Amino acid sequence: MAPIDLNLVHPIYNPHPGWAEELVHYYTLFKEAIPAETIVHMFVVNDGSKTGIRSEDIDLLKTSVSGFTYIDSPVNQGKGGALRDAVRLTTGKYVIYTDADYPYLIENAVEMYRLLSVNAADVVVGVRDEHYYDQLPLGRKIFSLSLKVMNYLFFPQLKVKDTQSGLKGFNQKGKEVFLKTRIPAFLFDMEFLVLASRRTDIRIQWIYVKAREGIVFSTMRAQTILTELANFASILFSGNR
Repeated sequence: MAPIDLNLVHPIYNPHPGWAEELVHYYTLFKEAIPAETIVHMFVVNDGSKTGIRSEDIDLLKTSVSGFTYIDSPVNQGKGGALRDAVRLTTGKYVIYTDADYPYLIENAVEMYRLLSVNAADVVVGVRDEHYYDQLPLGRKIFSLSLKVMNYLFFPQLKVKDTQSGLKGFNQKGKEVFLKTRIPAFLFDMEFLVLASRRTDIRIQWIYVKAREGIVFSTMRAQTILTELANFASILFSGNR
């Protein structure tokens, strides 16, 4: 059997000290848990960070990861925009993206890869269990739960109503859909799944994901919430693309 090419994509923005060492650690755990013949190439995309990224960090990744590409975006465009920049450059059969601090259990990413590798789906989505929300700051928890309710009300065709987990994977058909997204920040995930759900030829599967021990989630500013509500409306009233 020919080896399978997998691309891992990690966006970063003003990361905390030690982020590169953490990324190498979790990447190594992931590599050890998947078939040895899998060819893995990592993409790290810097979304216009002002602090936190040193040349030593990039050098560490280059020497520790056998296949590595660093994309340095000078402007902060939002996570969605940064991910699209990286995904356009991927050449692997499968793509999985998640934050560089691997906020979910390694087993979740491994299961996502397994489903893709056996051709069980074109898009695999991480769905957060009820315990996940207990770990979120209050404002972010309210927004996330409210968004799920809004998805049930306004997007009944969505095959997965929890659209915002930061762990998703897809094959080349899914990549084509992902690159049609336009929203720069938080709701690009939702836009992706809305577009995928409109396609009858796209098979979507989901897995439960759990936050790893010790992860700290950021808060959401009021302005961010208002911006994303406007993005929600733009998705609601958009047509097929």
